[in-house]
Amino acid sequence: MNRQKELAKNTAILTVGKICTQFVNFFLLPLYTAVLSTTEYGTYDLLISYSAILLPLVNLQLDQGLFRYILDCRNDTKKQSEVFSTLVFFSTLQGIVFLVLYKIVSSFFYIEYGFFLAIYVMLSLYVGILMQLLRGLGKNASFAIASFISVTTTTVMNVLALVVFRLGVKGLFVATIVSQVVTILFLVISTKCYKYFSISNIKYNIFISVLKYSFPLIPNDLAWWVVNASDRVIVSKILGVAMNGIYAAANKFSTMFINFYNVLNLSWTESVSVHFQDEDRDTYLSETITYLFNFFSSLGYILISLMPFLYPLLINEAYRDGYNHVYILIVAMLFRVLVGLYSTIYIAQKNTKEVAITSVLAAVINIVFNIALISKLNLYAASISTLAAFAFMFLFRYYDVNINRKMKVAIKKSIILRNVGMISILAVTYYDHNMILNIVAIIISILYGIFSNLDIIKSIRQAVIKKVIAT
Repeated sequence: MNRQKELAKNTAILTVGKICTQFVNFFLLPLYTAVLSTTEYGTYDLLISYSAILLPLVNLQLDQGLFRYILDCRNDTKKQSEVFSTLVFFSTLQGIVFLVLYKIVSSFFYIEYGFFLAIYVMLSLYVGILMQLLRGLGKNASFAIASFISVTTTTVMNVLALVVFRLGVKGLFVATIVSQVVTILFLVISTKCYKYFSISNIKYNIFISVLKYSFPLIPNDLAWWVVNASDRVIVSKILGVAMNGIYAAANKFSTMFINFYNVLNLSWTESVSVHFQDEDRDTYLSETITYLFNFFSSLGYILISLMPFLYPLLINEAYRDGYNHVYILIVAMLFRVLVGLYSTIYIAQKNTKEVAITSVLAAVINIVFNIALISKLNLYAASISTLAAFAFMFLFRYYDVNINRKMKVAIKKSIILRNVGMISILAVTYYDHNMILNIVAIIISILYGIFSNLDIIKSIRQAVIKKVIAT
């Protein structure tokens, strides 16, 4: 199987589960914003954000190391057992330390819904380990099913908690915990992880080796948290939790968009790592990055053009001010797509230190912009600082790969100019609030998507024709 087909197959498998879950979440958004107040929604969003900063400190990013090292020993069952046994053992020790520290801290400081936070972090630790084991073993279908089960269970439980039992924000917390437990049960069954675990296979030297790889990912992950979630904390503390609820609602659309890319990034990371030593590496990377960015930028532009119609349809009136931030956040996610496409090069080289450095710099930019602008621009400071951080991160990594590392993984100037043009046109149509211009924007975005992805469309068409002829 050639590289493009391998990438397409893995992505297709992972996308099936993600598409189903994203559509379910997307169309239930009106329920969440209708039943929960902006304060309740903001509180829940804030707790999830806190868990995102705690998790890398608890698991030391060993789950990411598990994937990368299992990838290197797919044909060695003994080595797989040693890697898995070692990392599960040390991850459990880290989890126990976390619970002890939480108990000590909570005895001195009141943490609202702190029990949920502690349990959620512990469950997420094991979900991460088992999910990355599936990826490392190449069981992408099971990975997609696990993702589908996780989100679907959460959604069903949320509906029951909010509509049937009317538990409010507490119901969201309960639903999330139940979802994690169900997901772990499925992962244990699908991975048969008990077959890989053995006390005798716990190796301290493997732990140290993986830790050297994963440890630089801790500041990287914390930096990602700063870029992604610090906005929520700053907004909550300065503008109020209700404003964070509005910002969280606006983020749902850009989050949905980037989650589709994250599915691709799973198989893209694997593909780059496996084929990094190929002779035509730079050509393969350049061509594939170009195709992928054309595809995702087209999706982003179509989503932006639809927002004048979708946002008021899906979001409760109390959250209407979030509309002004969706455009900025989706453009920020386009830069995040580029960051992700180039980040796989560092992962393939196991050069996680460089990843951490650029992420930390981006996090600093995010915080500085946010704090400096929030008193003057209010909620706009959060969305603009996110855009600035991801733009910087992309430019830095693009320069580092092509200049410092002397690789030739470039994006054509014509593609850059086309995207600048589309971003400018959509900015005018988005904020003008003119229905005719909004309809024109949709037409332009669709035509742009077709023009930019002609090669992909032709390939799909040829594949369909061959399939029809074969049958």
